[in-house]
Amino acid sequence: MEFSAVYHKSKSNYAYAYDKDTLHIKLQTKMNDVQNVFLVYGDPYDYRECREDGKETVWKWYFQEIEMKKTGSDGIHDFWLAELKPGWKRLRYAFKLKSNNEWYLYGERHIGRITGNDPKLHRPMNFFSFPYINPVDVYQAPEWVKDTVWYQIFPERFANGNRENDPENTKKWDEPVTSAADFYGGDLQGIIDRLEYLKELGINGIYLTPIFKSKSSHKYDTVDYLSIDPHFGNKETLKELVEKAHALGIRVMLDIVFNHSGFYFDKFQDVVKNGRSSPYKDWFHIHDYPVYDTNQALVSSKQLNFETFAYTPTMPKLNTENPETKEYLLNVIRYWSDVAPIDGWRLDVANEIDHHFWRQFRAVAREKNPDVYIVGEVWHDANPWLMGDQFDGVMNYSLYHAMTDFFALNQLNSDEFAWEIQRLCFRYSRHVSHHMYNLIDSHDTPRFLHQTGGNKELLKLAYVFLMTFTGAPSVYYGDEVGMTGGQDPDCRRPMIWDEKKQDKELLNFMKRLIRLRKEHSVLRNEGDIRFLPSGHPDLLMYQRFTEEQIYTVIMNRSKAGLWLSLPEHLANKTCLDLWRDKEVALSEKLELEPYGFYILKLPYMPVN
Repeated sequence: MEFSAVYHKSKSNYAYAYDKDTLHIKLQTKMNDVQNVFLVYGDPYDYRECREDGKETVWKWYFQEIEMKKTGSDGIHDFWLAELKPGWKRLRYAFKLKSNNEWYLYGERHIGRITGNDPKLHRPMNFFSFPYINPVDVYQAPEWVKDTVWYQIFPERFANGNRENDPENTKKWDEPVTSAADFYGGDLQGIIDRLEYLKELGINGIYLTPIFKSKSSHKYDTVDYLSIDPHFGNKETLKELVEKAHALGIRVMLDIVFNHSGFYFDKFQDVVKNGRSSPYKDWFHIHDYPVYDTNQALVSSKQLNFETFAYTPTMPKLNTENPETKEYLLNVIRYWSDVAPIDGWRLDVANEIDHHFWRQFRAVAREKNPDVYIVGEVWHDANPWLMGDQFDGVMNYSLYHAMTDFFALNQLNSDEFAWEIQRLCFRYSRHVSHHMYNLIDSHDTPRFLHQTGGNKELLKLAYVFLMTFTGAPSVYYGDEVGMTGGQDPDCRRPMIWDEKKQDKELLNFMKRLIRLRKEHSVLRNEGDIRFLPSGHPDLLMYQRFTEEQIYTVIMNRSKAGLWLSLPEHLANKTCLDLWRDKEVALSEKLELEPYGFYILKLPYMPVN
């Protein structure tokens, strides 16, 4: 057995309390190296009297065993899971692994071969420890998120509902975007006016990029955290938006930028003016004074003597470790939570802010709204923020990259895509996966349709996967009517409202797909996921299943028709074709049209 590939870490995403009574324990091994894994576990203090033939009475540690399930592979490793309700709050545990007819015991200190009822099994000091299930430490997130289909709106480009608050030099709605500085007049009233459209689409959550006062069209350079940008409306407009959205069953999530402010934020301007004597100098990361030469245009980051977001001189980085800065920012959340019942906060550049701040942020946000959703912008492995004390989820860019590479760019085959998704599923705890914000594009990426080269059939397949995958899916505004565009600012074109220019066939497709997800809870977050080998690089096959129901999704990424040899549990069975809304009698093979797909519902049948 390849010992170096065996990995587990206690009190982590490999061992966590799923609820106050249930533990999830995970293990990683080399792919196809281990045939069986058993979890050996017991209460660390449970020693029992034992008398062996011809020997004196001894005390032995009492343990139990449960077989672990192999949940997937990523082409390098196999992943194993045990779910158990031990009946007590503390646990000592180790792993019994079978490889090539030999048994091994993997514990916290070492791994080695064992035989039969080996004495090592009764010596738990080598075992891993889950010290205690403290209910306060169990990850808790809003239940409503698991059933939400989000719609991301870039407010300046969604709809212009009030022309009286338009910026100077507002462009015509159908003019092309030529600069990040372009303004088109989109506002909060425009969103209010289109809520019925979103309801009809099937949306029950909207995420707005920043709406607070700023010099830019994107609003990520905040000038005043306590004012709605006047080109968008005011706090009464926001309150009206939230109230009317709630009346239609639509939640509202706002984007907040605490990593950095705008250059014209009054606190930073005070530092520009007063230098070392400014009472706000510790609100930022200043290396030297003066921080800015007012006789020059904004200079490049390499000439700056203060820290910024990325290399952007207009976005000075805030010092969230400074008590005054921290309290100011937390009061921003208190203030807007009192203005309107905000349902969620999306946190920009969340990974560059200290964890201590986010723990306090969570406490304040939850004090104002115990059911608020907190999602961070973290583009990489986000486990340090997802242990139950900071965020409920993150924007799932790992999923985005896998979907882009498979569906749009043809850089992964079906096996490689399945491996990436299984690695992602294993990375996070199950309840975290249920609360991830899943996306195929956003204001920070090229449009998915652009990346497919305009092939909307690939866009459809990507959304079929997104809407049948664990987590909360998101539609970026305009995807549903065929909007395209390259990297920022091109991906932020004004929404297409001219019905003659909308792709109505795609719009109806999206409506139906969202409705299908809502009608079948197993396709949302009730079911587990399992990938099945298809035997072809362009054919993807996976299942969403519970103990009572099983759904099989099959899709053909190719522009050519393909035949799939069905696995035994599907061949010659009758099932419900959900997309075509009819029963279908399967044979031993299934024909898939170019870019075709099936969503099949079967009675539950175990798959070996």
